[in-house]
Amino acid sequence: MIKYAFEYTDGAMMYYELDENAYYPEEGTVLEGEWLNLEEFKCRICTVDPETHPQCPAAMALWPVLRDFGHRISHEPVNVQVDWTDVHLEAVTSTQQAVRSMVGLMLALSRCPVMEKLRPMAHFHLPFADAAHTQFRVLGMYLIAQYLRENSGMEPDWTLEGLLQNYRELQHANRRLAERIRAASETDAAVNGLIILDALAQSVEMGINQNLKKLRPLFEMYMDPE
Repeated sequence: MIKYAFEYTDGAMMYYELDENAYYPEEGTVLEGEWLNLEEFKCRICTVDPETHPQCPAAMALWPVLRDFGHRISHEPVNVQVDWTDVHLEAVTSTQQAVRSMVGLMLALSRCPVMEKLRPMAHFHLPFADAAHTQFRVLGMYLIAQYLRENSGMEPDWTLEGLLQNYRELQHANRRLAERIRAASETDAAVNGLIILDALAQSVEMGINQNLKKLRPLFEMYMDPE
């Protein structure tokens, strides 16, 4: 269980518990808001059946963010406490950064077929991760997946072409979600959270080969031809 607590200087407090083994929201949930309708701002790559899921699953996962942060200003400071396993983290940061951190987790735990490709990272959630940490974790997650595929008799992707495609799809989905949120949010806090996520996704796509070269010196102990 990953717990987020937010406290503002005006006394407002928000508390969330997210189970990394669950999906959000629960199956059969119906929420209010036209911005949630699947056909509105639908991703061109969406494979969700509107007959069984008339609302966008990624947008539904973010509904609490709009409910609680839609009236906040992006640069408004907030005290954030995050607890998971035996770790406690506390920071005073902007609403924009705080929302970005939790939004990433919520999307990975949603029923969106694009976002759920990040689901393994939810089990190793790193609050307030920067681009470098995100790139390292994404590369590690994808390469583990390829190893498991190969061990299961499936074709692995050691070229990372599939990872590039995944992140192109994530960028598209993030942009469409940002459009949804702009239609519902009173201010820009939640939108900016998604903009940061999209920037992180873009940095992974644009810098995979470059960053692997930067990482290579850290792995010299593995490069001995023996």
